[in-house]
Amino acid sequence: MEKKGTKKTGLFIGGVVLLAIILAAVYMAFGPKAQKGSKTFVFEVIQGEGQTKEFTIHTDEEYLGEALLSEELITGEDSEYGMFVTEVNGIAADEGNQEWWCFTKSGEMVNTGVDQTPVADGDHFEATLTIGY
Repeated sequence: MEKKGTKKTGLFIGGVVLLAIILAAVYMAFGPKAQKGSKTFVFEVIQGEGQTKEFTIHTDEEYLGEALLSEELITGEDSEYGMFVTEVNGIAADEGNQEWWCFTKSGEMVNTGVDQTPVADGDHFEATLTIGY
């Protein structure tokens, strides 16, 4: 005879798995899509004291990370979450000072890593040297 607690636990786990599958399907259907073909976008590097530099990037790459790597504007390390950018335009983030590069699109935080952020013609991306975790 099966215990009630075991049956409830099994139903709960099944429900969580089903919810995860549904959420993944919704993200795949409605999440950001990469644009194939030639495109032009602006990449702005913002470092301390309001210093900025803009680059106009012409690329066939579908994702931001690929485009910036091919232009030699970023370097980084692979992690379990994708590429962790350690340097932008020759400026290295100092981990000892809790510095890191924050990527935004038209001023809004991107919800994906640079290697998963799609690029479309006319986009404007920013990389800001940020202090503090």
